[in-house]
Amino acid sequence: MANGHIVIPRTPMDVNLAKQLNILISDMGQPLERILMDPTTAAVGYGIEYGFSVMERLRLAALQGDNMTQFPMIVTPGFEAWKTKESKVGEGVPAAWGNWTERAINWETLTAVTLLESGADVVVLRHPESVKRVKAAIQELVAVPAG
Repeated sequence: MANGHIVIPRTPMDVNLAKQLNILISDMGQPLERILMDPTTAAVGYGIEYGFSVMERLRLAALQGDNMTQFPMIVTPGFEAWKTKESKVGEGVPAAWGNWTERAINWETLTAVTLLESGADVVVLRHPESVKRVKAAIQELVAVPAG
């Protein structure tokens, strides 16, 4: 804050904690336009449903006029996805799991797209192929249908 950087408060998956931390940071004098919100989430298969719900409730509160929930949301699907067993383990897993590299990239991509659809504004990814796939998904989501 002392050098004018953006502050990214990170809270456990909880709407009230996210809002309270934003209030406290604002009370410390941080301009509201210099705050991004990281409500924390999980990867696909590891609690993403709850993370999705928290982000959805934050967005609904923002739309209802709660200015302490109207900040852009940043999430870290790269970190979350690559720490899962499915992304880390390449040997000793069922053959049905498929190619390890492809599986890990898919895990990161699916986690990122799910979080974008739940209201994330910024996603932090790790694998270059995931970045390409998420960019393509974003283009598809914002495309205007012909005709």
